[in-house]
Amino acid sequence: MNVISNHFDKVLRQESLTDRASRMLPAALYGALAAVAYTLGFFAINVYSFPALPLGLDLARLAGMMLGFGAAFALAGAIAGWFTEEYGGIVGGGVIITALLAMVFMFSTGATNATLTFQSLIMALPLVGVSMLIAWGLRRAGQIHLDIGRAADPAARRKRLAGHVLVLLLVGLVPGILGRMDLPAERALSNLHQLLQAAPTDPSVLPRLPLRQLPELQAHLGVGYTFYARNSELSAGGLDVTVRFDDGFTMTCFLPMVGASGFVTDCVEGAGWPPP
Repeated sequence: MNVISNHFDKVLRQESLTDRASRMLPAALYGALAAVAYTLGFFAINVYSFPALPLGLDLARLAGMMLGFGAAFALAGAIAGWFTEEYGGIVGGGVIITALLAMVFMFSTGATNATLTFQSLIMALPLVGVSMLIAWGLRRAGQIHLDIGRAADPAARRKRLAGHVLVLLLVGLVPGILGRMDLPAERALSNLHQLLQAAPTDPSVLPRLPLRQLPELQAHLGVGYTFYARNSELSAGGLDVTVRFDDGFTMTCFLPMVGASGFVTDCVEGAGWPPP
């Protein structure tokens, strides 16, 4: 214990808090900035790249993920910048990012028991290397910010800072854009869209809609609507899609992406799925 305590005390005395903060603050800021760019790209890419589908931007979910991811990557950047030695920042920041990813997996799978918690940890562990790379990137971004601040020419300093911020935005934005939904997801949403479009004039499609579960749906057929899609909480091979009609009616359906039958039957009224 004395060895650990002495080592920790030595680490604390290597630099003043002011010196550490000079790296931590910009690294945290750039971490939050990249996370916000990633979230925007992830949410917006489907809305704007599938104009044939009535996809909407879920602003509440977008804001929640922005806050969560922004805070997580700001924390990772601050930890990566705290260490005096670069390897310490990379390892420490990588461990924190991996732990945060494990928590994200745990909450996204609704982990309520030891088995699901263990599965979340197993999913996160292979990403340790990627997490360390992210920690290195955040620490490096903070260091470049300090180097830019030391430039004597104000005009050159502003130009370099603008370019630096642009690079960080692209680093966050591109992975988000790569999260664009795949062909099976597009087909599942297109099938639901085609059924809802055809239903008012083609009675033959009515049996393929969830009228047995939601008979009140028939009164809203022909009204405009918007889709809000996300990966399903029930299955890795499906989507949870909330359909908000312009007259206020809302339903949420589970759409399988594998082995889809062309029928939409697993639906509940409201924006929540699975049903309580």
